[in-house]
Amino acid sequence: MHKECVSSMSFVFRSEEFTARYHVPSYVRWLAECDMTPAYEWHRLVLQVLQRRFTDTHWVLKSPVHLHSLPTLLDVFPDARLVVTHRDPLAVLGSVTSLVATLRCAHSDDVGYADIGRYHFDLYQRSLDGLVDLTENGALERNRVHHTHYAEFMGDPAGTVAAVADALGEPLDDATSSAVRGYLDAHPQGAHGEHRYSFDDLGLDPTEARAGFARYQSFFDVPNEV
Repeated sequence: MHKECVSSMSFVFRSEEFTARYHVPSYVRWLAECDMTPAYEWHRLVLQVLQRRFTDTHWVLKSPVHLHSLPTLLDVFPDARLVVTHRDPLAVLGSVTSLVATLRCAHSDDVGYADIGRYHFDLYQRSLDGLVDLTENGALERNRVHHTHYAEFMGDPAGTVAAVADALGEPLDDATSSAVRGYLDAHPQGAHGEHRYSFDDLGLDPTEARAGFARYQSFFDVPNEV
């Protein structure tokens, strides 16, 4: 699940679904300061409703929004295990800004790349520094979080998936491993078009941006892509 995570949080009006679709600076400021516990409690309730007819179910959630509220996520989901995929933040900024700009084009004829880029620069700088803090102070125990890199996945997607499964104590059997490789072979990147984006489109100072993410990149040994 990805879209469903932010949609479930929208029930209490605390969700990046709104920041992605609309340019409302006052809401952005409010969201940055509010307690996200009600949003995650609703998120948990939605998952409970969806799995009410099933037992022994393990949810796999995929959304970058969780990075921004890790302490709250861990409070509401105390048995959660995390996989963090590291990538050059400047490449991430180009990608996410392009995506959000596309979403906003459905609601407005005035979409500012620079505003969107600056918003995500500030957001990810805080959140990635927060990830370093949580790792340094032991809040993210080694047995509940697995770190990998985007380049590793792109170089060996099936091997990276297997490594993640092993790290989380759910190793893939032969049949599942074969199915994963078959799926990846049948769905290569770019088969349905290419997402084109660039950090240069954001109007941000690359020197300032590199300095803002220096602590994170150094701590997790994240190489530059751009």
